[in-house]
Amino acid sequence: MSGFPPRLAGLLRADAYPHPVSEVRLLQTHMSWVLLAGDYAYKIKRPVCYPFVDFRDPAARAHFCHEELRLNRRFSPELYLSVEPVCERDGSAVMGGAGVPLEHAVRMRRFDGSQELDQLVLAGAVDPGELRAFGAALAMRHEQLDVDARTAACEVVSRTGEVLQTNLRELRSVAAPAALELGLDAVGSALDRVLLEAIGSLSTRALGSRIRECHGDLHLSNIVRIGGVLVPFDCLEFDPRLRWIDVADEVAFLYADLWAYGREDLARGFLAGYVETSGDYNLCRVLDLFIAHRALVRAKVLLLRSLEDAGPVRALSRQRSAGYVAVASAALRRRQGRLVLMSGVSGSGKSWLATRAAAATGALLVRSDVERKRLAGLEGLADSGSPLEGGIYTPRATGQTYGRLLRCAEDVVVGGRVAIVDATFLRGEQREPFARLARECGIECLLVECVAPEAVIEARIRDRQAAGGDPSEAGLDVLGLQRRIAEPVAEAEGIRVLRIDTSLADPLAQTLALGFSDSARV
Repeated sequence: MSGFPPRLAGLLRADAYPHPVSEVRLLQTHMSWVLLAGDYAYKIKRPVCYPFVDFRDPAARAHFCHEELRLNRRFSPELYLSVEPVCERDGSAVMGGAGVPLEHAVRMRRFDGSQELDQLVLAGAVDPGELRAFGAALAMRHEQLDVDARTAACEVVSRTGEVLQTNLRELRSVAAPAALELGLDAVGSALDRVLLEAIGSLSTRALGSRIRECHGDLHLSNIVRIGGVLVPFDCLEFDPRLRWIDVADEVAFLYADLWAYGREDLARGFLAGYVETSGDYNLCRVLDLFIAHRALVRAKVLLLRSLEDAGPVRALSRQRSAGYVAVASAALRRRQGRLVLMSGVSGSGKSWLATRAAAATGALLVRSDVERKRLAGLEGLADSGSPLEGGIYTPRATGQTYGRLLRCAEDVVVGGRVAIVDATFLRGEQREPFARLARECGIECLLVECVAPEAVIEARIRDRQAAGGDPSEAGLDVLGLQRRIAEPVAEAEGIRVLRIDTSLADPLAQTLALGFSDSARV
């Protein structure tokens, strides 16, 4: 390949490796050479200098090889194995050995490139459920990452603004003279506006331990399916500022990439898995800002790569870059959120219907059974051992739970997305704050009232208790209490009600047909 140094040419020979190799294949990215040799891949950093990275110093390249190993072993230890020296033997470069290294290489376990997520998306070989599972796994991984507890919130906000503006300037530079054609002036103005609006939320999130040492480069080409599970790889190693970021920034990168590939259904599945597992509904307040930023990052990288390409390949890179700028522009447009309440006694089918409605419409589900336990420091499926109206089910705990649901719903709605809140909502005092939120946001409050024959409801509760595996702990004693305290929705509450009998055929279709989909447009 043009540009591969003659002093490293020996690595193109099969006998340059300390393990069986039949042939060596060389790949080149804008920052690395990758040698595919037998069961392994060896990644050598190119001596490049871009506005955002300088790898011209051999010592820097060696240092960042070790950083790459350290950072990636947090996400995919099964892939990242070691850093190996490239040495000279009999006048030819070999992998490993003694002596002064010519270079260093990150040794990885080789995987099937057709299983990289960008290829799976293009082939239509991945569905929203798999992205939801990946989002949930990422949320759990993020909780284990180091937190930035030293940087003041004001510094975090300032640094975020600097990173966003620097990237935009670099994009303008590399896009010239096509910046006007791409609409970067308009995008830049919108980015400034949304960044200004997000300052308070960014500061709050920094104070709330949302700045962590993340992956930093979580796009489609840096995720691969191994053993049926999506695994991230290739963390950003060269600039800590771009890695110590708000977790919302991390989520936004993959969301932006999926959107640019025309698969918003996958993006919404990923987001739902992340938010519902982490409980970080607040990220909706800053997500679009970061989606726009990450789309512009991708646009810049594609334009940089196009400088090394020619003909149709260059034209395709520039076309894709324009597509990412369009995603950024769309993400920065103001949009209105939606609020849907799922109501009914235990066993009425509301949680069953809420889960399926959220998946069908791309809405974010906020579930009282889960959030109640989250407040108590319990896992969703944990048994709290609470008696009727005791433990985590006292009136005070229930009030705190509804307060938590309201905050989550507000974060989602203010962030321009759809919130489906799954709780009994049996009393007017529980519904009123949500109706008020809807009025303040200038949107409709829709309540889907789930009903079913008494015998069906009681049978469902008995079956659920026998099967286990559900966050709800409600038994027949709870059902009796709920029936005694239930208050019908009054016209004065200003809530539109859809009544759905979940014992009838296809209640989800009924719900969507009666107007839910219009109220849950994403």
